[in-house]
Amino acid sequence: MNRIKAQLESSLVNFLTDLIAIPTTYPPGDTENICKYVEERLKPCGYQIDHYMSCSPTDNLIARIDSVCPSESPSIAFNVHVDTVEPGSPAVWEGDPYQAHIRDGRLYGLGSTNCKGSMALHIWLAEEIYRRGGIKRGSLTFSFVGDEEALGPNGTKMLRDKSVLTPDILIVGAPTSNDLLIDERGVMWLRLTAHGTGGHAGDPASADNAIDRLVRLLSSLEIRIFQKLSGRKQGDISSTVNVGKIYGGTNTNVVPERAAAEIDRRLLPSECVSEALAEIQTALDESGEPKDSYELELLVGTNGFRGKSTGFGVNAFSEAITKTLGRDPNFLTPVGAFDGRHFAADNIEIINTGPGESSEGHGPNESILITELTDAAEIHINAIESLVGFNS
Repeated sequence: MNRIKAQLESSLVNFLTDLIAIPTTYPPGDTENICKYVEERLKPCGYQIDHYMSCSPTDNLIARIDSVCPSESPSIAFNVHVDTVEPGSPAVWEGDPYQAHIRDGRLYGLGSTNCKGSMALHIWLAEEIYRRGGIKRGSLTFSFVGDEEALGPNGTKMLRDKSVLTPDILIVGAPTSNDLLIDERGVMWLRLTAHGTGGHAGDPASADNAIDRLVRLLSSLEIRIFQKLSGRKQGDISSTVNVGKIYGGTNTNVVPERAAAEIDRRLLPSECVSEALAEIQTALDESGEPKDSYELELLVGTNGFRGKSTGFGVNAFSEAITKTLGRDPNFLTPVGAFDGRHFAADNIEIINTGPGESSEGHGPNESILITELTDAAEIHINAIESLVGFNS
């Protein structure tokens, strides 16, 4: 390994080690300390730093740098979420999930892939742009956000709705193994609540069991909608559903008067939230259960999109990937939900890309290949040079 490559690797590993050591697990999704870390790194580089918090403790940091002519295109925004899921049982981790360690060329730690690897990359990228004298044209914004793991409104969505982020090209840090994801499925989270009347378990016929009603409602949805979703496809993209939570009742010897299920429905880019919600509501209304005995609540709902493989930003990243990796980029099929979906209706170019394998996220002993980190740095700096140029 030559000296420049070794310095790059050392910088990225040090950043990622620092970031893993700062807990940002959701819940509660406290991102204040990690945003302070970013500010300490980037403020000396001349970035304009702003914090946006609509709900404590979810902090969002914006770092912006302009060229001499900031009104000149393009306006580019980098975006990465800084919160993580909980580590789960410590027994399933080989070591402390908040203390990075390296083994066999991989760096282990909570969030190493999803998505603190991309966070370390974006911090390095911002500093490297400063070292190269800034940008020749357009403007660059780095956004480090929370509330992503909750699919909540207090992170990227808030920044978009307040017009804090208004880019021509949005580059979202995501574990794509340095390939490109330019399509996104819509996501809809629902809560189905069934109501009944309580009673003694020794005389269940005198009561109305809410759990029984919930089971009947879910069975109706399974027959009328869920079984048919596997046949809905748009190219390689699939329409899916998952019942992720069921809860209800107070005690084993009490007939429950309330029960609920939470449902995750992923939509094709051609499907929309309002129509998918109406489809489920219609199936419930046709289930035969009394209309006042259940209710359907939309918790989260955003539409998907299909990107263009010939966009200005996609071309720059495609050429950078080919130059760095010696191969053409792969265009991936979406599985998870990323924050680019909040810009689906804005007619901008949205690119999800970054180091790390998607299968590593949200699992015990999460890790990232260090070579993917260094490759990602070369890809990103080459793409940015193509898009906005450097002054040095």
